Amino acid sequence: MDNNHHLINLTGNSLTIEDVINVAENGYKVKITFDKIEKIKSDRKLLNYQLDNYPEIKIYGTNRLHGDLKYVDIKKGDKIFYKGEERDLLEAYQEKYIDAHNCATGDNLKESEVRAIMLIRLNSFVKGCSIMRWETIELLLELLNKGVTPVVFEEGSVGASGDLIPLAMIAAVLIGLPQAEAFYKNERMTAIKALKKAGLKPTVLEAKEAMGLTNGSNFIAAIAVFAIRDTENLLTNANISASLSLEAIRGEKDAFSKIINDINRKHVGQIKIAKQIRMLINNSKRMSIEAQTSPFTRKKKWDIRVQDRYSFRAVPQVHGVTYEALQKLKETITIEINSATDNPLFEKVNIEELKNTIDKATFKRLSEDNNKILLDKNTKKIMKAYSGANFHAQALATVIDYLKIAITSLALITDKRTFSLLDENLSYGLPADLAVDTSKANGGLMITQYAGAARVAECRVLSAPASVTSVVTSANQEDFVSMGSIGVLHLKKIIYNTQLVVAIEMLCAMRAIQITQNKLPEDLQKLGDETEKVYEYLIEKFGDYTGDVYMRTEMEKMFEIVKNNKISNIIN
Repeated sequence: MDNNHHLINLTGNSLTIEDVINVAENGYKVKITFDKIEKIKSDRKLLNYQLDNYPEIKIYGTNRLHGDLKYVDIKKGDKIFYKGEERDLLEAYQEKYIDAHNCATGDNLKESEVRAIMLIRLNSFVKGCSIMRWETIELLLELLNKGVTPVVFEEGSVGASGDLIPLAMIAAVLIGLPQAEAFYKNERMTAIKALKKAGLKPTVLEAKEAMGLTNGSNFIAAIAVFAIRDTENLLTNANISASLSLEAIRGEKDAFSKIINDINRKHVGQIKIAKQIRMLINNSKRMSIEAQTSPFTRKKKWDIRVQDRYSFRAVPQVHGVTYEALQKLKETITIEINSATDNPLFEKVNIEELKNTIDKATFKRLSEDNNKILLDKNTKKIMKAYSGANFHAQALATVIDYLKIAITSLALITDKRTFSLLDENLSYGLPADLAVDTSKANGGLMITQYAGAARVAECRVLSAPASVTSVVTSANQEDFVSMGSIGVLHLKKIIYNTQLVVAIEMLCAMRAIQITQNKLPEDLQKLGDETEKVYEYLIEKFGDYTGDVYMRTEMEKMFEIVKNNKISNIIN
């Protein structure tokens, strides 16, 4: 299918998580309708007239400086010698702002992540409250559609005042700063070269645009979009791996019954997970009472199971929390990617509404100037700037922390199940360490759990809430920041860690079933309707297990299956 035929129409209000992923990863193009463009142009023209004719109306970041320097005026028409030439002060300030904000550190983001940031920022502009020039918006649109992707580093944002530093790296490409870099057709090069190859020219920013490009929690939102997709896949795979572990130990089914999960404790996540586990293990003979009491169970006390340990029977309760945290993040991000997160934001208002916000002389002049009321003679409108904190990412940071904690719990319970599969005293007859034949010096899969345990330990550290770790910035002007940028990068790593932990459980569960199937009577070997499909798929990929193998290769293969969600398509 030709991706050039796929267009996402930006309205400022209807962008979806799926849209962001399609533009970021799948080559979908972006468009803005004519009526939106005309409004953007008209409103910007009105602001320009206001700045030219009523400079005494002070607007933060527009004709005044930023942060703790908010009281310093920037006068259009004043000249400054900057970078070897005489420049208008207001124009030069835009470039100086971008220069000063480019202090990122760390590794660069994936191109898809940067494209997501650009799209979300663009959608914010389309709402029409940032009063950016159409020329600047159009260039950002063209970067997306022509595949010019700024190089953006991970570190620098504190999750308030916007993701200033990473967004400034994007802005540096738009204005063609010589230090800025971009990817074009899989090659990293200077921004100037990338723009030229794509048939584009850098723009010269005008009043307010430097701040407009950098105010917003778009970095956090973009990384969270991919975290949502990856967590959805992770949770599905965790449910599958838990079901395989249940098959491996010939576990109890009652813990997943409707009477427990649907009727007597109506948490949405618990109900959903229990339903999925029931579907996966439905019609399993391996999980029957007959299989549980079969001869290869080596301890008499196991003849009557009664109930399994928490890591097996509490799957709906623990995995369900991840589902609910994920839903909350989806709700929050959907709002965020359709929000104007700039500062200040503008609204076209009646002149009367400025009466108490500007000095009396200016208001009198506005009121008497009936022949040239800011290009809007009939309605006598003016652009009013509202300073606030829509760029603040506390709403995102808090729910990101919620999901971090939930996924870490998922990793912990998954690791507990893996540990049980490997311990002969906890696994209801599985061989110690899942070693096929110790007489041949086979060590089994014990050390795979070490690798998982290390990742679980890191998850515990990373799941500490970032949203309560504010550090004062900007000379105490910006005295409470969200640190959502830290949290979302930790979330990204927690997801990776847990993908690996789930892959290790799936590997151990598959091998546990494989090396014990022939110990059960043939009529008790059948797995559940869906776990059987998964098991057969995995055995086809991994083959026989007759003894120790180079384990890292096995783990990497299973990790790719989990990460890329290759199993979900083979179950109902």
